[in-house]
Amino acid sequence: MNLGFDLDEWNKVTPIEAGDFESLTLGGHEIIIVDARLYTSDISNNTSLKVSVDIAGNDKQAGYFKKQYDENTAQDKKWSNGATKYLSLKSENLAYTKGFITSLEKSNNNFRFDTKKGWEQLNGLKCAGVFGLEEYEDNEGKIKTATKLIQFRSIEKLNEIKIPKVKLLNGTFIDYDKYNKSETNKIEENFGNIVEIDDSFLD
Repeated sequence: MNLGFDLDEWNKVTPIEAGDFESLTLGGHEIIIVDARLYTSDISNNTSLKVSVDIAGNDKQAGYFKKQYDENTAQDKKWSNGATKYLSLKSENLAYTKGFITSLEKSNNNFRFDTKKGWEQLNGLKCAGVFGLEEYEDNEGKIKTATKLIQFRSIEKLNEIKIPKVKLLNGTFIDYDKYNKSETNKIEENFGNIVEIDDSFLD
């Protein structure tokens, strides 16, 4: 009988019941740099600093992205886009990248950035990460949101971090509370307009 999936993959995959997936809370988290390296885009040919992070051990959601990576059964699995940040090395943006380095120096005793060493000197260092929502369009043209690493701060400012504005598909930003309220209104409006059950998924 053809069930529409590979039986070997079915036997290997770990079952996940609906509701088991834990969402990362928005706002500030203590993070640890797991990988820092130069990255050159195949599209723009621009070179930037690619920083991949995980949630640090002192945080209530420690190891969040490592767990997500380990549970991914895809053969070409990659570290989460939500835990990866690309920092520009162009002269007009260099101040922000230097600000990231400053946040690491403030957050890690005895660390001073050495321009004679490579970016791997950042691996294992901690700081605060700000996580927020960003809209994207899925393959069916529906607008959804993903949790993304928005910026870096020093650990001393962790308690000051609030949920950042939501980045909309058109590139503009809106306060999280206003966005959340507008999405709730859309759902309530859609429920109010339901007149029949859509059972097309049974076809």
